[in-house]
Amino acid sequence: MDDKAQLQTLEGLGAALLITMTVVIITQSATVITPQHEMMLDVQLEQMAYDILTLLDVAPSYVMGANLTECVAGWDMNQAAIKHNSLPYLDRELSVLLPGFLYNVDMSYVRNGSLVTKNAILNGYPTEDAVVARRTVMLTNSTVTKAKGAWSIASDELQMVEVRLTVWQV
Repeated sequence: MDDKAQLQTLEGLGAALLITMTVVIITQSATVITPQHEMMLDVQLEQMAYDILTLLDVAPSYVMGANLTECVAGWDMNQAAIKHNSLPYLDRELSVLLPGFLYNVDMSYVRNGSLVTKNAILNGYPTEDAVVARRTVMLTNSTVTKAKGAWSIASDELQMVEVRLTVWQV
């Protein structure tokens, strides 16, 4: 009997199993993006937009005048026109945090059982490579009253609003 041949067969199977498991672990644990990948800039821009919305929502109001929730609570609920927005604090902060980029902000909420989406900040029309980041804020009657907003929320109700930030590069 040739024990050496059997040992080499087992070594070959073990090596194949090890290589296969390594490839599976690498592909499952991380997204592989090569530098030549055309979507890399879009992924980076989308992550930056998500980070900015998160930062604006958790920022204390004394840093920027009003955080994201307070800006939404104080919104006058009117459609924005190009270069005429209804959220000046938010627009000012976004222009500082997104230099060299154009952006729009839309608000989506449910009113009387139907979904309503309105432009709050409109700086142009997005190109095909635009990215969208979303953040949901919760409004209460006290938050709206404090911010002098136009929302009509009963004292025992909550209003969920999706803030949609569309960002693109010119």
